[in-house]
Amino acid sequence: MRVLILSAGLADLRPGAAGALVGRAWAELGHQVAVVPLGTGGDALADAVSEIPGVAFLRPEAGESSAALGRELRESLASRTILVDLTGDCPDDAGEGLLAEMDGTVILPGHSLVAVVREDELEAPLLGVRGVAARRAYASGGADIGAALAGDAALSRLASAVGMPDPPPGAGAGNGLALAVLALGGVVRTGPAAVGDLLGVKATLAAADLVVLVTPALDFGGAGIEELRAAAGWAQHALLPCIALAGRVQISSRELRTFGVESAYQLAADPAGEASRVARTWSW
Repeated sequence: MRVLILSAGLADLRPGAAGALVGRAWAELGHQVAVVPLGTGGDALADAVSEIPGVAFLRPEAGESSAALGRELRESLASRTILVDLTGDCPDDAGEGLLAEMDGTVILPGHSLVAVVREDELEAPLLGVRGVAARRAYASGGADIGAALAGDAALSRLASAVGMPDPPPGAGAGNGLALAVLALGGVVRTGPAAVGDLLGVKATLAAADLVVLVTPALDFGGAGIEELRAAAGWAQHALLPCIALAGRVQISSRELRTFGVESAYQLAADPAGEASRVARTWSW
């Protein structure tokens, strides 16, 4: 039997260590195990990609300008893959400072630039009533419609200036910073999708018999749901069963089935022992 462990970590364990702990439960039964670290953004994603050779991980700081991020990006161009984490607070200039710092510099052939975004921003528009300026106005109470319209017009001019007069879905992610990544020839991905591309998860799935998600928490409030959807989606595509092991589980079996997950198990005081019990149940 071949088991694919997709690990986002457990309590004090980083993704790789948590995946190894759970994977040992199946390995001790004589099964083959592959561990793939996962992260949706922030420190979790940084941990997940920290041991992948040739990957640079950049995180912008909130503020008026993305120029500092542009300098970091220019210094990271030797890396085969550059991940720009847009899941946190991002600058307000839609990447204008970043593009100025790049000053026509292009990503080398064979290298890739990826904007990592939240799942709910994967198709975020840059312009219009659901665009960046409109979302900013809504967040501030919507009092100044004139400012929102002016902001949208400025974003439209920037998009045209970088050769994207009709910005594609996702360009509005990260407070509009995704526009700059796309203008440089990059792509927009969620954290799990970016890691999956880097590590060839689809090829690994083709040889697997079971998919196991490991995550710190899984609950109806949203914790672990993005990772769950990614794991279940990959498993369904490969026609494989998928289960989840989490430090805390507060989600019903009915909800799990809507995602395509067979069962979820809580790893509390004794993660290794509980993982061994689950492995004996899910073993053939």
